[in-house]
Amino acid sequence: MKVLFVSSPGLGHLLPMIPLAWAFRASGHDVVIATAEHAHRAAQAGLEVVDIAPHFSSVAAFEQVAKDRPDFVTTVATRPAIDLAEWGVQIAAVNRPLIDGLLTLTDDFKPDLVVYEQGATAGLFAAARAGVPSVQRNHGAFATGGMHDAIASYLGDFFEKYDLPKSLPKPDVIIESFPPSMILDRAPEGWFMQWVPYGGGEVHGDRWPTAPERPQVAVSMGTIELQAFGLGAAESIIAAAAEVDADFVLALGDLDTTPLQPLPSNVRAIGWTTLHRLLRQCAAVVHHGSGGMIMTSIESCTPQLLAPDARDMFQHSGRDAVRKLGVGLVSTADQVTPELLTELIRDEKLARQMKVVRDEVHSLPSPAETVRRIIAEI
Repeated sequence: MKVLFVSSPGLGHLLPMIPLAWAFRASGHDVVIATAEHAHRAAQAGLEVVDIAPHFSSVAAFEQVAKDRPDFVTTVATRPAIDLAEWGVQIAAVNRPLIDGLLTLTDDFKPDLVVYEQGATAGLFAAARAGVPSVQRNHGAFATGGMHDAIASYLGDFFEKYDLPKSLPKPDVIIESFPPSMILDRAPEGWFMQWVPYGGGEVHGDRWPTAPERPQVAVSMGTIELQAFGLGAAESIIAAAAEVDADFVLALGDLDTTPLQPLPSNVRAIGWTTLHRLLRQCAAVVHHGSGGMIMTSIESCTPQLLAPDARDMFQHSGRDAVRKLGVGLVSTADQVTPELLTELIRDEKLARQMKVVRDEVHSLPSPAETVRRIIAEI
């Protein structure tokens, strides 16, 4: 079977797809990943990748929406993203540059199945073009609802250009990202699958990494948060960290940390790293609240503080689930204090509750089992 994976151009969208893609590949299927902006990271997973929008920039897309739709910026973008249909104009702006390249790839590759992540409405265009089933991988606790129809309403020209039916197909299967206990305010949309973290490979030198004697705290703010909102969130966290009796590791990927220099003596920047391995060496983690970081923290039972930029409206559903289940502390970056960081490191209840949820996650079908079910039922 030929399986086409489609991801929006954010690593937080792409990387959670890799274990499922590898499960298909290890089962003998032909797998191609279609994405943009971070295609090289997908290729580092040992999978074949097509960069369907070579000049794409997420930040530029967001800036264009702000310029073209100031009404959106001053209304919808100022409140928590719960109904993703309301965000259709912005999500469509991310999807639009992908569609021509994706449908060309679809014609060339001729997939038998399309697997796409929740924000990649373009994947449904590919499924419609190929006339094949589709599988959607959800993000966190976000409900799909009418989001794809809302997004497609801004992409109507592609229906005529490619002679597609006037409405997008529905996914044949939806796979949730969070486990059942973390889907709090809506019914499950489909199947559940074990969270298997993936952050790339890494050479660890000549010794297996272990936790240091002095408490170590990881700080990770995703691949778009600081680029979109500036370095203010990181600066606030670093200022508080300077007064805490622990060492802090800034895992900020490819971000230029020069403007953050000089760093306090107990803070160091390490650039790109394998986060799930780093978290197993840490007493705690501070992050921006994405579904992927929440689940990776739970998988390693590393106490977490969700502290996004206060202007980031996309992390509400994950923050709400973490708060209600007691699997982390919740704040915003500008409200992080030395006292809050110390509480994070010392609160033993967090790790105990995270273990309960981790055990639930481990009881769910693996990606390999999920592939077998997809093949059997679609």
